[in-house]
Amino acid sequence: MKVLAMVMFVMGYGLAITRLSEGQMPASCDEYNPLFSPCVPYLINPEFGIPSPRCCAGAAQVFGKANNPAAIQKLCTCLVASMPNLGFKPQKLIQLPVGCKIKLSFPIDKCIKG
Repeated sequence: MKVLAMVMFVMGYGLAITRLSEGQMPASCDEYNPLFSPCVPYLINPEFGIPSPRCCAGAAQVFGKANNPAAIQKLCTCLVASMPNLGFKPQKLIQLPVGCKIKLSFPIDKCIKG
């Protein structure tokens, strides 16, 4: 059973990386790659319990840039535009700051849910 779970994870991760590299994000969102790339396994897999240290480092970098209304709006727009293309689970994105112990200056749930 564990082997099957690992195979499914590797396949999902490979699919996500392939999808990410095919330019599924708007070009204006390229600066958010530190969040998207290392966090793919966590954001697409409901069974992936906690984000990796690399994911948290990228998330902290990206969320740290969202420090004014224009930057927050740009990040929110990119998250909303990228979620369906990359297969990100909205609930996992909402849980990411808590899982990484990142204090945000904005409510991420309203950011991605509108």
